[in-house]
Amino acid sequence: MNRSQCAGLLASMDAEIKRSMHSLRAPRQPKPYFISYLVRDHEALALAARYGALYVDKNERRRSCYADVRVGTYGYDQTSKGGLDETLEEQEEAELFELPIESNMDSFRFSLWRLTDAKFREAVTKFHGKKSRDVSFLDQNRSLPSFQKPLEKAKASALDIRLSKGQRIDVDAWRDYLKKASAVFKKYPEIKNSYIEFNVEQTTKLFVSSEGVQRVWQEPVFSLHAYFWYHTKQLDQDYSLVHHVATLEEMPSLADFIMEIKERIAQYKAVEGGEPMTSFAGPVLLSAKAAGLFLHEVVGHRLEGSRLLSESEGRTFKDKLQQKIMHEHITIVDDPSVKRFAGKTLLAHYPYDDEGTPSSRAVLVDRGVLKGFLTTRSPLKKLGHQSNGHARNQIDERPISRMANLIIESHSENDWEAMKACLIAEIKRQKVPFGIILLDVEGGETETEAYNFQAFMGQITRAVKVYPNGKERYVKGVDFVGTPLSSLSHIIAVGRDLEVDNGFCGAESGTIPVSTVAPPLLMSTLELQAKSPSRITQYAMPLPWFDAEVKRKSKT
Repeated sequence: MNRSQCAGLLASMDAEIKRSMHSLRAPRQPKPYFISYLVRDHEALALAARYGALYVDKNERRRSCYADVRVGTYGYDQTSKGGLDETLEEQEEAELFELPIESNMDSFRFSLWRLTDAKFREAVTKFHGKKSRDVSFLDQNRSLPSFQKPLEKAKASALDIRLSKGQRIDVDAWRDYLKKASAVFKKYPEIKNSYIEFNVEQTTKLFVSSEGVQRVWQEPVFSLHAYFWYHTKQLDQDYSLVHHVATLEEMPSLADFIMEIKERIAQYKAVEGGEPMTSFAGPVLLSAKAAGLFLHEVVGHRLEGSRLLSESEGRTFKDKLQQKIMHEHITIVDDPSVKRFAGKTLLAHYPYDDEGTPSSRAVLVDRGVLKGFLTTRSPLKKLGHQSNGHARNQIDERPISRMANLIIESHSENDWEAMKACLIAEIKRQKVPFGIILLDVEGGETETEAYNFQAFMGQITRAVKVYPNGKERYVKGVDFVGTPLSSLSHIIAVGRDLEVDNGFCGAESGTIPVSTVAPPLLMSTLELQAKSPSRITQYAMPLPWFDAEVKRKSKT
């Protein structure tokens, strides 16, 4: 989108908001005090190849809108539970958020009109439901305002359009890249399925509110994903090799990517011959990526401030401000304004969050002491009414506080070899037969609700058993699990070398880009549990190009 197109859309959005603020009424019902539109203009390219041939090749253009219509007052409106209970499936306007992709302003304003009306009706219904519940149930957050009033400095910089030149994509070159890279898997009979994907998502966001704020910014995401299913009698596991970046310059060359694939397959061949494990509790050294996943699941989600506004949440750290919650060599900040770290782009960089608030550095933990939470314009007790710009959503879910660039700073001088030495020393101190090093992980999950167990889980793809004499042996078949407060107390050493891990995180407000920067961690105790066993038998025939009869006939 160019500046002229953006200006036209902004003008239409502003006109429709002003019209609604003046005239959107229902007899004897609360009227809107705030309306905002967040329009996403989304251009996407998807290419995928399997065994040397393309099987996905498509372009997509979409335009959608998240409309926030608040009724009542800043002090009391229809929102509750920090927005966590407003799921897409329950909303009347779920089918109305799609907008025309052409710049036809009549059609564009028609879509905004319909969506705004549906949001208004829903808001009025929720407002009365909230008042009814407040008669019967005690809400500790009832004394808090529902929504932070705009700051004077935000009003002063109301209009901001940030557009950059789109990154040119040589689609033919990428088609050839994927076909050649995907053909590599034909050499491996143990891999029963595989593909390579290349995805481009270039999103322009336009935000307009009844407070006079207008913002335009862009969030590009480029993803290269190699998937393969390693399936033998000894090992049955899905693996992924992923590059998520914000600039094409960081994508690996074809030769480098093929080399990465071959190295990863060689690693998992070694895992195949590893020792099966069912459970373990003892000293564990987490690589930087594993440590990042651990802190993302254990700490990050529990410091999302919206969760403190819901009585159905466990609120693990609610009363622990200014208390030590982890090792003193750890400081945790979340700063969406940081574009790059150690030469790599951070995928979750953005200038404004999805409430139009400027992004800012949020200090969460300072040398082990809890200092704050990720906040939106929904105020929190003891923290004042200031948002630090972490309200985010995917499409039409209500924005809630979410992690962005979670940076775990280290105050230690331990390199990797020193951390391994600390692990061996801890094995000897505990007089246990071995410890574990988690070299590679792939995704995790956690439960934060009050009615559920306060626990987390991380999927281990590569780990080694380490003996007191330093000997290492691959193990397989386990994932790490635990409870947050107990696990944090078991961090006994921190590495110095930080690594970037770009990815995506799913929660109540959708799946969004996140970045984690973390050092290795040594745990005195971490629990490993057995993976779910595979119930899939071997195929009756080999892949066609490994069948001796097929080969013989092809030669003749």
